[in-house]
Amino acid sequence: MRLTVLLHGDPKATQQARLGAALAARGHRVILCDAPGIAASIRDEYGQRCEELRLLSSLVPHALRRLWARRSARALGVDVVHLNFLRPWHDLWSRMQGGPPIVATAWGSDINPEVFRRSRWTVRRVDHVLSRASAVTADSVPLLARARARMGERAPSVPCEIVLWGVDLATFERQRALDGAARFRRELGIEPGKRVLLSPRQTKPHYHVDRILRAFAASRWAREGVFVIKLYGRHDEPAYVRKLRSIVRELGVDASVRFAEPCPYSELPGLYAMADAAVSLLEVDGVPSTFCELAALGVPIVASDLPAYEGVLDRDRALLVPPADHAALVAALDRLIDEPELAPRLAERGRAWAVERADWQRCVDRFEALYRAAIVAAAAASGQRA
Repeated sequence: MRLTVLLHGDPKATQQARLGAALAARGHRVILCDAPGIAASIRDEYGQRCEELRLLSSLVPHALRRLWARRSARALGVDVVHLNFLRPWHDLWSRMQGGPPIVATAWGSDINPEVFRRSRWTVRRVDHVLSRASAVTADSVPLLARARARMGERAPSVPCEIVLWGVDLATFERQRALDGAARFRRELGIEPGKRVLLSPRQTKPHYHVDRILRAFAASRWAREGVFVIKLYGRHDEPAYVRKLRSIVRELGVDASVRFAEPCPYSELPGLYAMADAAVSLLEVDGVPSTFCELAALGVPIVASDLPAYEGVLDRDRALLVPPADHAALVAALDRLIDEPELAPRLAERGRAWAVERADWQRCVDRFEALYRAAIVAAAAASGQRA
């Protein structure tokens, strides 16, 4: 059955474009809410059709915005709203009388208070969204448990599932990505034979790229390789990048560090395949699609030892270190150089996991199933109220 799905999430997240394009390719009608850049990406980069809905300005009283959104959703025949990250203004949908069912996908930035401090007002509004959702997803066990805990008394009766933002195995296939990898090496001025250590996560303080940079400088990689820091072009990025450049000068590793400018998602396989290893050092996280993509390409991963990564970055598929342990990170990086058999073994096991557990088409299957479950659950709840 063809569905009309309204996606309302991060207006800059590549996940939104990937999901919208995948749903459209399967024949569903996709509507992007307040995300013109994502809509353009679906059309131009993926060659798929989508429509757009622009909500009224936030300066308009919330009740009038809610009424206008309900009328628009009904006129468009929306079957389900997928909130792909949760923000307080999303209670526009949860407080709507007679609105479409909601599938809520919680991100760490929504409900992890250790890193992301939120006001009580914001917490209450996000909790309202969770409490009215007809299905809830997250990408890790701890994150889903936290979302369920904030759903209130409805939690036991609502479908709640882990759904990864997996990897398109055909796109992130190593042989296909090698030409792109060679191009990135040329553009970044990396000499043949130089090892490449990649920081693929965002350049924000809580991603601790500064710690990775210091570990790189203290490891053998600084003498035998290059550290590449991926930039995203977000509005809050420049201040932290200035700090990173200052650390580069302080450590005297200017010749061994490169900053890779933001690139389209279609070029990521080449950037990632260029790497001999990748490092992520968060203290709180979900399971990013980045890990799935790196694994599919056979890039060994060094990462924080977090509960969220259980079943994904187990010790036979990655090198795990305490997030604030500088010496442990340096030692893990050096192991990849000192033990020649280690990186190929991690790469092989990572690829096997990606094929078995992170196939993007199977992830989209699970989203589709949750959409249908949410529609059924909302219809049943409506019948009970009637």
